[in-house]
Amino acid sequence: MASPDDNPFAPPSEAAELVERDDSKDEGPLTNAPLNARFVNFLVDSVCIYALSTSSAALFALADFKLAGAAALLVSVSARLTYLPFFEYVFNKTPGKWLTRTRVVRVDGGRPRFMQILGRTLARYVPFEPFSFFGSSHSGWHDTWSGTRVVKDTR
Repeated sequence: MASPDDNPFAPPSEAAELVERDDSKDEGPLTNAPLNARFVNFLVDSVCIYALSTSSAALFALADFKLAGAAALLVSVSARLTYLPFFEYVFNKTPGKWLTRTRVVRVDGGRPRFMQILGRTLARYVPFEPFSFFGSSHSGWHDTWSGTRVVKDTR
């Protein structure tokens, strides 16, 4: 019989939070990123994803073999599914967030776990998710559902 502590989707325990959070620098209170910065993040990252996926797909299209179209599609989809998780997990920010000086954190201010970043990414594919910013909380479903938020980077 498995114990409740074996659930990989359970919130981190109090002891785990203390280990995961980097308290070496006291940043003070974290301020949520303004909506205009979030919109710039979206635009810059969309352009980067588009450029990455189309350029990699174009390389396969230039190759003259029978499965070039299928390979180009596979590479394009892979680029779209790996761009955000890679940058947000490794650096806590994407190129768009570097530009606007913002970063992704857990709701409590700690470093997000990989499953939270993966949840953020997959939630972005929910239809009408971009419209979730028009609600009273001014945060997207991908933030709320994954237990993360985007804050101004004061480091």
